[in-house]
Amino acid sequence: MPDQFHSALRAAIEDSGLTLDRLRHRLAQRGIRVSVTSLSYWQQGRSRPERADSLRAVHAIEGILNMPRHSLVALLGPPRPRGRWTKRDRDYDGLLNPADALAEAVTPMLGPSDSRLGVISQQDTVAVGADRTIHSVHTRLVVEATADGPDRYLAVYCAEPGTDSADIAVQALANCRTGRVRRHADAAVIAAELLFDRRLRVGETQFFDYAVTICAPPVSLEYRRGFRYPAEFYLMRVRFDDDAVPARIHAFTQPKPHADTHVGEELIVTSGRWVHHTDRGVKPGVIGIAWEWD
Repeated sequence: MPDQFHSALRAAIEDSGLTLDRLRHRLAQRGIRVSVTSLSYWQQGRSRPERADSLRAVHAIEGILNMPRHSLVALLGPPRPRGRWTKRDRDYDGLLNPADALAEAVTPMLGPSDSRLGVISQQDTVAVGADRTIHSVHTRLVVEATADGPDRYLAVYCAEPGTDSADIAVQALANCRTGRVRRHADAAVIAAELLFDRRLRVGETQFFDYAVTICAPPVSLEYRRGFRYPAEFYLMRVRFDDDAVPARIHAFTQPKPHADTHVGEELIVTSGRWVHHTDRGVKPGVIGIAWEWD
């Protein structure tokens, strides 16, 4: 058996043949409520069970998966300190550029909510104008609390180099409101808090929409979304103006920080001038759509 909790849990689940949703259902039959996102995070090492009801769930999982009693719980060790964030949590290096400017803009904005939300689904709708530039990105999210207490989401946007960060705006559209906004003085980077109406309890979900608008941006060649944490489902769709349809368009991924970029399939433009790309089980890394103008 692996000597780390998350590795042992993942191996046991794989050996059982159960999906995470079936495991969640088995737990629910025993009166134990655990979200699929929490189970996913536990087996990835993204978070670990420490609260009393979470430890009760681990004991139940041992029985459901026919494991020796205490075999998983014994691997947890002492509780970790709370209220602190590690360098790994703060580090955007290798995901988006400019990494240093991102860290400078984002790090002061991070708080407990940043590590207590899991993304169930995310959708980005990108509008490219006749001038071949990205003018807006409309984002729709459904998140789930992986622990008690999150009450905000941190939205981050990096515009094309040469854009003034003062020309980037974040607007709360649905089920949230704008909190603190921080712009980098020398780079096209903005970070904005999107505040919920209340603190979420573990397992609760929240949907919300926001938009980023950019004034007088340079010509765009791609749109990329960086993921520091996993997401269950992601949809990126780009609409081009009728008078500015690229010659070639393709999806691309960077599966982990500092990894080589993988160029995916060529995307076909629909009659409505749309292209899109979807991904499930998104891991930390980058997903994007790139295009070439004539």
